[in-house]
Amino acid sequence: MNPDTKRFLSVQMMWIGISIAISLTLSFLLPFPISLVAIIGVFIAMNYYMRRRQMRRMGMGMAGGFGGIFGAGSGGGGVNYVCMACGQRFKGGSCPRCGSKMRRADF
Repeated sequence: MNPDTKRFLSVQMMWIGISIAISLTLSFLLPFPISLVAIIGVFIAMNYYMRRRQMRRMGMGMAGGFGGIFGAGSGGGGVNYVCMACGQRFKGGSCPRCGSKMRRADF
């Protein structure tokens, strides 16, 4: 098995173990309806934390609560185009240099 795959699986198993341990502890300490709400809250908070950590590792900081999901925190600023006739880079519909509408997307 690939070492990266082994590391990924071991980290995932660690987070599953932590989640189960927290859930069992809350279910033993709190009465039923409150423990269910607390367990769901902890599950959502852990997923949010893990997603934020992964996004930060990939260099995609999150602007706001869900910026990484919707692309607000990716820092791209939209799509740029390159004119196929003259090679000018631009953002709009037609080339500002030659007026051509033939373009390709440049990410």
